[in-house]
Amino acid sequence: MPTNTKKAYPAQYMKHLFIFIITLLTYSQILAQGCSDAGFCSLGDLKNHNEPDSSRKSISVGLNYGLGEEGTSTINSYLEYTQMLGNRFGFQSKITATYAAGFLGSNFTIGDLFATLTYKPAISGKNDLNFIGGLKIPLTDGNAKNNNNLPLPLDYQATIGTYDAIAGLNYIVDKKWEFDAAVQIPLIQQNNSTFFPELYTDPRIIKFAPTNNFKRQSDVLARLGYYIQIPHSGITLKPSLLAIYHVGDDTYLNQSGNRTTISGSQGLTLNGTVVATKKFNSGNRFEVVFGTPFIVRQVRPDGLTRGLVVNFQYTIAL
Repeated sequence: MPTNTKKAYPAQYMKHLFIFIITLLTYSQILAQGCSDAGFCSLGDLKNHNEPDSSRKSISVGLNYGLGEEGTSTINSYLEYTQMLGNRFGFQSKITATYAAGFLGSNFTIGDLFATLTYKPAISGKNDLNFIGGLKIPLTDGNAKNNNNLPLPLDYQATIGTYDAIAGLNYIVDKKWEFDAAVQIPLIQQNNSTFFPELYTDPRIIKFAPTNNFKRQSDVLARLGYYIQIPHSGITLKPSLLAIYHVGDDTYLNQSGNRTTISGSQGLTLNGTVVATKKFNSGNRFEVVFGTPFIVRQVRPDGLTRGLVVNFQYTIAL
C-alpha cells in the first residue's frame, strides 16, 4: 500500500502543476507581446516528438488562435501529411491559411507551404535523435488590402513572403527530456508589402512598423521540454521553454526609396508552452498547445506578435 501511494503522488503533483501552468499562460500575460515564430517551431518533432510506433502515414488538421498587436485576432488553419520512408526517414508537408481581424479590417488568404524531411539515426538506449531539414514556400505576396483598398500590416497577412530554408535537430533523453535546436533562413525575399502607418489616421496605427518591400532576418530556435506520462490515460504533457533569437534588424524601403533599418527588431523572444497529447487505441491523436511570451523583442514588424496562442490538432492514422 505505501508503494502505490508513493507512485501516485508524483502524478497527482504534476497534474496540479499542469493546471497551474495553463492558468498562468492563459491569464497572466494576455497583454504581453511576442512568440515571433516564422513557422519552424511548429513543424514535426520541433513541436512535439511522437514515439516511433506511430502510424507510417497520417493526416493532421489543425486550428490555431492567436491574440496579436492592438487586439488583432488571428485564426490559422492548416493541413499536414506525414509519411515514414523506411525506418530512418520521414516526410511531412503542411499548408496553411489565415483569417485575421482587427480595427483595420479583416483578411483571409492562403499562407505558406512547408516540406520537411526527418532522418533518425540508429542509437541505443532510451534516447532518440532526429535531424530535420526543409523549405517554406509562400503562396501569396503578403500585401492583402482592406475594404478601403489600403494595404494591411503584416499582422493581418497570411505569409511574410519569404522562401526559407529550415534545419534543426530534436534530441530526447531517457524518453523524458527534450532538447531542440533549429535555424530558419530566408533565401529569397518576395514580400510585396506596401504598408506605411501614415496611410491611416487611427492613432493606434503607431503600434505597427512600416513594411514596404520588407526584408527579414533569420531566426535561431532553442527549446527545453519535459515529457510527463499520465498513467493509464494515454495522455502526455510537455511543459517547455522556447527561445527564438532574431539575429538582425529587419529593413524596409522608406517613402524616399531608401532601405531603412527597423531598430529594435533584432533580439530574443522567450516563450512558455504546454503541449497536451491524447493518444487513442486507433493510433489517432488529439493535441492542444498553449503558449505565451515571457521576454519579447522591442519591435516586431513581421506581424508574428502573439500575446496568447492556443492550438488544436487532430491526427488521423492512415
